[in-house]
Amino acid sequence: MKISEIGEWGIIKEIFDIISREENVKLPYGDDAVAIKLPNTGILVINTDMLVYETDVPPNMSSEQIGRKAVVMCISDLAAKGARPLGFLATLGLKRNMEVEELRGLIWGMEKASREYGFHILGGDTNEACDLIIAGTALGVARRVISRHNAEVGDIVAVTGLFGNTAAGFKILFEGLETSKKIKDKILKSIYEPKAHMIEGVTLAEKELATAAIDSSDGLAISLHEIAEKSNVGLEIYRLPITEEAKKFSVMNNLDPFELVFYGGEEYNLVVTIKREKIKEALRTMKEKGGKLIPIGRVTREKGKVTYRKGGEERIIEKKGWEHFR
Repeated sequence: MKISEIGEWGIIKEIFDIISREENVKLPYGDDAVAIKLPNTGILVINTDMLVYETDVPPNMSSEQIGRKAVVMCISDLAAKGARPLGFLATLGLKRNMEVEELRGLIWGMEKASREYGFHILGGDTNEACDLIIAGTALGVARRVISRHNAEVGDIVAVTGLFGNTAAGFKILFEGLETSKKIKDKILKSIYEPKAHMIEGVTLAEKELATAAIDSSDGLAISLHEIAEKSNVGLEIYRLPITEEAKKFSVMNNLDPFELVFYGGEEYNLVVTIKREKIKEALRTMKEKGGKLIPIGRVTREKGKVTYRKGGEERIIEKKGWEHFR
């Protein structure tokens, strides 16, 4: 059997079936990051992520944007756990014929991301490779971490941003679909310049407002299913969190907006659950902090079932989105 037959989630299962487990961890294995309680200094949160040019870099992305994205990928996972970044390590696999100017662009992109989110590039390693590879490790610290496992029936499902632009962007880049220049520029910016939602993640954790959280880089549908499965609950979505650009793009190209919202990926919004009695406090606090929080659904008793309901219509949200090796 080839790994292409079991996919990324099957590979992860194979790994966890073999490795022994460390008991002194604050997040379950398989979450967005690893968290270890340190004596008197809070919780150390570590995330590692890999960017490979062939599979992770869309057409026309600049070297600086690639470097920045490699950092944002990791920082977004720290944000989902409620951790503030302390530093970043990068292992670079570089092609021998790479231009020095491209290398400088990569490093500048990483440096700009570190300044944007308030930490430093601490070091790493370099090696020769047959493709550009950036393996990043982000270190963070948290007072409290949020796992994917603690959503409860009655909680409100919320997101820190709107969806659809990246799915629309991939259709522009890979399928040649068209739209106005203004809409196209906004859509592609979401792919080339992703944002990590650090303010929202840290605030929700430190104020003890979120019961579960996950980064949505694999797509909204997969993220919702991960929370439902890990928390042993169901989720009902009653608001379609779509951007205006994606909405207009879907009309112009006769596309289903439902598909753009749930089955995209690379958005890096946070998907969270919040106790119903705390949702007003969460919305008020987020507004004060300059973040964004959009209620879109609720947690139900229908274990593992994730649906979208509007009026009398019900649609099953399948567990599909971006998955390596497929």
